[in-house]
Amino acid sequence: MRRLGFREALSILALIAAAIPSRAAQQAPALIIAPVVDSSQFLTWTYQEAPMGLFLPKRTDHPVPVVMFLHGCNNDPVYAQHWIISALNAIEPVAVFLPTAPVTPNTPYPCADWGGTYDSKIRYQLKNALHELDSLVATHGLDANRQYAYGESMGGEGVYRLLMDFPAKFAGAVDVAGYTVNKGAAQMAKTPLWIVIGSDDDISSVDSSRAIYAAIQQAGGTLVKYTEYPDLGHVPAIEKARTDAAYLEWLLGQKLSSGVIPRPDVSKQVESKEIFTVTNGTLRFTTALPAGSRLTFSDVSGKTLFETDIRSASIQLPSALKGRVVFWRVSARAAVKSGKTTLLP
Repeated sequence: MRRLGFREALSILALIAAAIPSRAAQQAPALIIAPVVDSSQFLTWTYQEAPMGLFLPKRTDHPVPVVMFLHGCNNDPVYAQHWIISALNAIEPVAVFLPTAPVTPNTPYPCADWGGTYDSKIRYQLKNALHELDSLVATHGLDANRQYAYGESMGGEGVYRLLMDFPAKFAGAVDVAGYTVNKGAAQMAKTPLWIVIGSDDDISSVDSSRAIYAAIQQAGGTLVKYTEYPDLGHVPAIEKARTDAAYLEWLLGQKLSSGVIPRPDVSKQVESKEIFTVTNGTLRFTTALPAGSRLTFSDVSGKTLFETDIRSASIQLPSALKGRVVFWRVSARAAVKSGKTTLLP
């Protein structure tokens, strides 16, 4: 990992000044989950003290893809006018997730808050972003076949780390002016990746991009693309990539083979008290249910937490569910009821 000199710091500051609107435009009320509506939305919230943003396009008759944008150094992207939102949605309706990486204190390397392949383990900032991405896909019924990553500079370092640690998660990724050590090429080869760099980049060495591109190819990767802009430095290469729709058009053309999580149908969800109550860890049904009914609790990512056949009027729940926010489902041959609740004592 490299240290920043005075000229490098000025380059980054120039990019930040061009990309960030006024402070007033960035501020928005905290919001976690909004109801499904028929117009576009921009939601903001905070997770683990990190501001987060999500653009949802106008609802369509099918799940929409989602792009997670990893920002560069000191660049808070949580605002509805972000360039990538309009660029993506000029192609097709796309949800855009804008996580942020709080500054890592007491580190010898500035501007490395997403972490990268040079770290011994994935940093908490990336873990938090992934946690929220999984929650958003489940909550808003986004297309799990079409989850993408786009990173610039420091965010590009995070993209390399994601593809190394989670080679089957993203349908595709674009890495612009990101630095990486020559590590993890075999895992990266499993995800379509377009690497973009300027030949005169004095912050993220062009040699690192050339090396990982060659290593991915040597590992049998046929899904990697490489663009090197002649005579362009760090910031100019990032800015040029933003104006070329080919990267985003290619990105949205990539797709996994399975994994769509349907959008929850809010109109058919009911209050849990209409079906059951929970007291001191015991669930008691408040209505008669058909024979053969089954109860399922899952988290926001769709992972099953508890499942059982309903054989009596009450069920003792595992202590691990105490205080959890869960999605519940009572299913039988004739009907299905579902909703969301918090399992308090």
